[in-house]
Amino acid sequence: MKAVDDKKALKHRFDRAHLIRTADALQACYPAFDRKRYLAVFPRLESLAMKARVRVLREELHDLLPQDYPNAVAVLLKAVGSGRLKGFDVWPMAEFIQTYGMDDLSVSLDALRTITTVFTSEWAIRPFIKKHPKETLRFLLACAQDSHTDIRRWASEGTRPRLPWGERLHDFIEDPTPAIPILEALRFDDELFVRKSVANHLNDIAKDHPDLAIRLLRTWKKDAAAKHHGNIDWIIRRSMRTLIKDGHPEALSLLGISSDADVEVSRLKLSAGKIRLGETLTWSFIITSLGTRDQRLIVDYRIHFVRANGSSAIKVFKLKNVTISPGQTLEIAKSHHLKEITTREYYDGIHSLDIQVNGKVRKSEKFVLSGARSPSMRGERA
Repeated sequence: MKAVDDKKALKHRFDRAHLIRTADALQACYPAFDRKRYLAVFPRLESLAMKARVRVLREELHDLLPQDYPNAVAVLLKAVGSGRLKGFDVWPMAEFIQTYGMDDLSVSLDALRTITTVFTSEWAIRPFIKKHPKETLRFLLACAQDSHTDIRRWASEGTRPRLPWGERLHDFIEDPTPAIPILEALRFDDELFVRKSVANHLNDIAKDHPDLAIRLLRTWKKDAAAKHHGNIDWIIRRSMRTLIKDGHPEALSLLGISSDADVEVSRLKLSAGKIRLGETLTWSFIITSLGTRDQRLIVDYRIHFVRANGSSAIKVFKLKNVTISPGQTLEIAKSHHLKEITTREYYDGIHSLDIQVNGKVRKSEKFVLSGARSPSMRGERA
């Protein structure tokens, strides 16, 4: 597959300029810090991916900071508080804490709470949740009441069962209820940044426990004061997105949408029956209301992508949310650029395009993709 433009890769956040900022900030707080040695690590980073760079820098910090862990953390926090560092600069410090601070829980949790106001500690908190679940969850529940938006958001994001880039919390995938008090504390939060995390957390839960997520959201909607109705409705829409794509009837009902929309989909036309990788597939279709009242529709499209073994994998894409009146006809057109991306491998063969309305497939057409890989020759150009 085509590589991501290397100059834009996130690993370059850990470049020589980053090393200089970090070394200057640490030396200002801890004169014994060996700035020259820290800067000399850069040649070792150049061939490494992002997380590998973070780990190398973590080990350098371990060697160059005081060997007494609380003293080392005190230096890090002074550097963070100096205002010289921001964003990704702080990630190796969070990595240091999660690696070397597991047995000094109070110091570590307090440090991560401070660091998360500069750069998220959502990944660093997860080893503590695994090793010290009760103490860490109690701490994070208190953080859910904090006046700082980033700290409240951290309480939800750090406990997500399936956090992107983070190690999965398999115990929470099996039983997500220990973290629900944190979500309960944040459900009416004034900040969208926090509510978005709550919704993403619930979307994680819904993948494994849809009935639990739906019951929880029904209760929230019932308990919400009038001033919170809009925010809870937003959380419901976002947290139910995976179930909506799957056509889950109760998730649709929670949004006030029927899975049995009284509509007809017709005249699905593709721009071409054959397309090469790198080209754009365009199509159009018509939706006609057969009902006697207004209907809310969630219109998606699905593509059945050929896999390496010749089977197919379905990916659902959002298309349009619309309210249709009795007898109304809508003509909808859409394009999809079948370009090389790092998150999907394309294979030659017969693909299918589905039009899905309120979770149910209403119309399908096939097209042939070429110029990709042969399903029988993984990794080679056809």
